[in-house]
Amino acid sequence: MLEIILENIVTAPEQLGLPTAYAESDVLLYRQYGRYDTVAVQREGRQLLKRAEALQAEYDITALPRLAKQYAEWSKKLQQLKFKRLLHGEFAAGKGITLYVNAIRQECAEHGWDYAAYYDSVLVHERVHLLHYQAVLAHFGAAGAAVQSAEYKQAQRYWYGRQTEAAQAAVVKETLAEFARWLWCLQQGHLALVQAFLQTPEEAQACIPYYPYAGVRGLCALHASSLQVAVRAYSELWQLSLTSWQQAYERIKQLNAAKSSLQNQEHPSNGRFDDGL
Repeated sequence: MLEIILENIVTAPEQLGLPTAYAESDVLLYRQYGRYDTVAVQREGRQLLKRAEALQAEYDITALPRLAKQYAEWSKKLQQLKFKRLLHGEFAAGKGITLYVNAIRQECAEHGWDYAAYYDSVLVHERVHLLHYQAVLAHFGAAGAAVQSAEYKQAQRYWYGRQTEAAQAAVVKETLAEFARWLWCLQQGHLALVQAFLQTPEEAQACIPYYPYAGVRGLCALHASSLQVAVRAYSELWQLSLTSWQQAYERIKQLNAAKSSLQNQEHPSNGRFDDGL
């Protein structure tokens, strides 16, 4: 599938007989990630620090287990801080692709990127979602089924993630789409965009476990050593995503762990993880 996407992303959907119409919108929309307010979490952290200092002064070791439990709960909140990203494009099952042109213009003006190149790269990303969605429909036998059919409804439930799998599904879907976009930009010679995709704020990479694009760097690290290995990993991830978001997500964690291990070998004094998975 990656080969089809990269050979000719513009005509690949047509070759597969898929609808490719997309709409443009002038509105500015933001997508929020995380659950907890930053200010509230910071306040709770300061309170825990004061409590720890008081216990140290009082030599009250009996209260340490409770403090440790509170700290563990606070750490989980730290990993789910709220932040927003401006939406540049969106694929919605049954509605197709929407490109938010004012958001794209704003992003390009801020960073000095070529508008046409960035616009096309966003379209590439969303078309990969379209191809991925069609693959899910085909896997469930719903590619040509009516929307009222059991197969179609089952495929829809799976595509959006079943309850706790929703966040994992988002990571897998965005990883597949963004890595294909990154490779497309590399092939087209848009090197400024190639570098930009790898410069996502480290706070998001390190603190948000289910940050949707967190898996891209693992695939990029594989690509740096071998394109063939990266393509095989991508294809494996694609196939896993058709049957289990959880297994696909675990595969992304393995890719990122391998990348982090390699980085630590190259920079042993670093001692930190870049990806938040």
